[in-house]
Amino acid sequence: IGEIACFVKPHSDFVCDTIVRSILPNRHNGLESPTVYVLVTDNKFDFYNITEIADKKYQILYRALKNIIVKRIFTIHQLAHFLIIDLEKDIKKYKSKLVVITGDFFLADPQITKQDKDWLYPQMIQAIKKVKDSIILVFSPTKLSELVNYE
Repeated sequence: IGEIACFVKPHSDFVCDTIVRSILPNRHNGLESPTVYVLVTDNKFDFYNITEIADKKYQILYRALKNIIVKRIFTIHQLAHFLIIDLEKDIKKYKSKLVVITGDFFLADPQITKQDKDWLYPQMIQAIKKVKDSIILVFSPTKLSELVNYE
């Protein structure tokens, strides 16, 4: 709890399996998290893979549907607002021991100016680092360090 890890270019099954396993009891190698908070920052995440793994591999489809919260973000400004203002409140509200962030944090978006990146990215990273009550896993095509030291 309170740790951050970044997985670069992970396989979709690994991401979805990690999400589903976190709601499993400790005796089944799970986190026993009341909920898992999934923050999607791109359009490449396969929500249906979560339900397929929950149903076929673990036989907990209803529990997964009930206990996995998915929030989709469409712009860098929505992402910054959520991470800076709402992340800690939502973690407490849903009692999530695991927060999963997928996507590229809009690094590849050519419409975002360098000034916006220089101003927003450090604040977003600091907001993520402030979280002490949950594990944060970032599944991204970009290393977490590059979110601070990008070109």
